[in-house]
Amino acid sequence: MGATLCPHCGTPNRTGANFCNRCGADLRGETPPPVDPAVGAAPEAPGDAASESASPAQPWLAPGFLGADDAPYADDEEDLAALDALPPLPAPAARLVSGVQGLLDPIRVAVMPQDDAPTSDAAGAPELPFSAEQLRRVRALLVEDPMLAPGPALRPAPARSLWLPVLFLSFGLSVALLLGSGWPLPAGAPMLWQGVDRGFAAVDHLQQGARVQLLWAYDPATAGEMELVTAPVLRHLLARDVTLDVVSLLPNGPATARRVFAAVEAERLPDLSAIGVHRTLAVRFLPGGVTVLPLLSAERADLAVIFGAQAEDVQQWLEQVAPVNRAPVLAVTSAGADPPLRPFLDSGQLVGLVSGYDGAYHYYELLGETPPAAVRSLRTQLVGQGYGALALLAIIVLGNLAALLTGRRQDG
Repeated sequence: MGATLCPHCGTPNRTGANFCNRCGADLRGETPPPVDPAVGAAPEAPGDAASESASPAQPWLAPGFLGADDAPYADDEEDLAALDALPPLPAPAARLVSGVQGLLDPIRVAVMPQDDAPTSDAAGAPELPFSAEQLRRVRALLVEDPMLAPGPALRPAPARSLWLPVLFLSFGLSVALLLGSGWPLPAGAPMLWQGVDRGFAAVDHLQQGARVQLLWAYDPATAGEMELVTAPVLRHLLARDVTLDVVSLLPNGPATARRVFAAVEAERLPDLSAIGVHRTLAVRFLPGGVTVLPLLSAERADLAVIFGAQAEDVQQWLEQVAPVNRAPVLAVTSAGADPPLRPFLDSGQLVGLVSGYDGAYHYYELLGETPPAAVRSLRTQLVGQGYGALALLAIIVLGNLAALLTGRRQDG
């Protein structure tokens, strides 16, 4: 039986072996060398590198070398005979580089139309269905931005396709006419949400000199809405003459707190008995973010007020500070943070929740004061915004009804 030389280590293996007995290299597709019947061994070329490099010091370089681990045991004869009886495996696909182990068999991921009937030129390369110029143009089209070719699609649309701009123009004129006509518009009462009256009661029951922890958790990025709702609560706290311990975890938080405090003091100036006394707000900035909140839990307080634009600011206080110092928590937040905080109000973890324009308006009413002109003017703006939303909803309904009755337009 002939032997198959391993292309990796040169070890002879039995004919039909799938892997080398010495190094485990893949032998499928390798053919054994021709055997001379007269000699009984494969003829060796004069310039064979293996024969020239073989020496007594390196016998494993000889083609016919068999080591101690290469000789099969007697118990393996039956297994070898069973392997010889198996049908030969199909030869793997041709490789660009032969004689190198570890390469995966090539897999076709795309099939050209001419694969069913391949044709080759004189050099043996398959013929392509496109010329070089056509391939260059295809590649250029794939890398460039798509452009609209001139044609009927770019011609001016007929006048009947301008119905959508006309519709929006009519909408804008109707809203402008409604707002500029001077007709009395319904002011609309702000919604009284649950939690505003409870928050007002929690502040109103504070004794003179009570200690209040105040977390200033917003900066100029969200000061527009937050100042609207912060002003009445801060005004109420100053009227109760409590001790405020103001802390901010934001770099711009202290400056924002001092500016709002100065604005509230300017509004309260006519009501103060000592007109010439001007106070400033002491604000501590604690770097480190949420990780420093447990430090505040060691401080005793009669009430904790969170001025935060996001619900996460209130939740983090309830998780890390409130369970330790046991101080009731009042949340003063934006309207967007109100829905996530409602479960904390219902469960009793919050003693009050004042949020958005509605909360600010009703807090002023609970104080017995007339809301500022800026707050009152928002009522008319909210009503106009409501009418605009209704008009836009009507446009959407009419547009869908027109599309349902006339079908989809092809001209835009």
